[in-house]
Amino acid sequence: MVVKVKILTTDGRTAEMRIRSRRRFAFPTADLPSPPPKRLALMCAGERLEMGLTSIQFGYAVYYMPSEAWRRFTELAAQHEALPCVLQLSPQ
Repeated sequence: MVVKVKILTTDGRTAEMRIRSRRRFAFPTADLPSPPPKRLALMCAGERLEMGLTSIQFGYAVYYMPSEAWRRFTELAAQHEALPCVLQLSPQ
């Protein structure tokens, strides 16, 4: 199952985020800088949840989130009606 959501980036743009099974997130390559960054982070409720690029396929960059970050992400998603997250495109 894939869940599609719109998410704000730290520079104020909107990007499509597809949450896939097995801790995978996909973003259209058109919504990301070229080439897509090797690492992205979701800033959620004051927490930084990082993910790493695994592949680029069919116009999407696919990122993998480690299990501890995924657990925290799902906890935050369950607690809030709307995801309190912003996509950080550049690593810090």
